[in-house]
Formats: sequence, structure tokens, C-alpha cells
Amino acid sequence: MFRSIAALFILVATALAASATLAVGDPAAGKQVYASCVGCHSPERDRTGPRHCGLIGRMAGSVPGFEYSVAMRKSRIIWTAELLNQFLEAPMAFLPGTNMAIAGIKDPGKRRDLIAYLEDMSSSPDVCDLELSTSLSGLK
Repeated sequence: MFRSIAALFILVATALAASATLAVGDPAAGKQVYASCVGCHSPERDRTGPRHCGLIGRMAGSVPGFEYSVAMRKSRIIWTAELLNQFLEAPMAFLPGTNMAIAGIKDPGKRRDLIAYLEDMSSSPDVCDLELSTSLSGLK
């Protein structure tokens, strides 16, 4: 009995480790996916949509000065990779009333990669500073 419980535990732990490994996205590939977001978003500044630097761990609807939908402001969502994955799959179904009027990113691999890129931006202020200095240097 003890051996079967131990074997079951090992099997479950292995399966969880494998699924966690599969869930990790590629930030470099995510930057490519993000190229389709730049019509409305930017890492360092607000556009039609809010800036994305610092997104992970930020409360939805909280960038000062940005006009969010009432639904987003009242959502009380703290953005995590898991919630972003759900939102990006079908924004209007996840949060009815959002202003993000895209159908969503249906490919789970592309969502994982995009989220990995957004996580990199959120965890490294240098990425935002680099993006900002790069975009400003183009204005000179």
C-alpha cells in the first residue's frame, strides 16, 4: 500500500513538473507576437491601450491618466500569467465591457510566448528603460 501511494505521488509530481515545463513561453518569440499589439499598446507609454511595462502584478485599470473601460476599472484583477492567458484568449468573454475589442489569441503557444515577453518587461525595469530610450532616440 505504501509503495503504491509513493508511486502515485511520484507519477503526479512528474506530471506536474512536465506540465509546468510545457507552460513556459519564449520571450524572444513573444516579442514577435507583441508586434501585433503595437497598433494599440507600447511597453513604455500609453496609446489607444495602456502601457505594458510593469503589467504583471499590476491591478487592472490602474495606470494613472489612462481612460479604461468601467468594466476594467471595477474588475479588481491583479494581472498574473494565468489571468492574462485567460484574458488574451478571449478578452470580451473574459471581461464583458472591456474596450479591448480583439477576438483574442487562440494559439496557446503564442499566448505563452507573449506572456513570457510581458513577464520579462515586468520583472526587468531595464527592459522598459531600454524600450523607452530606443523609441526616444528615433525621435531625434
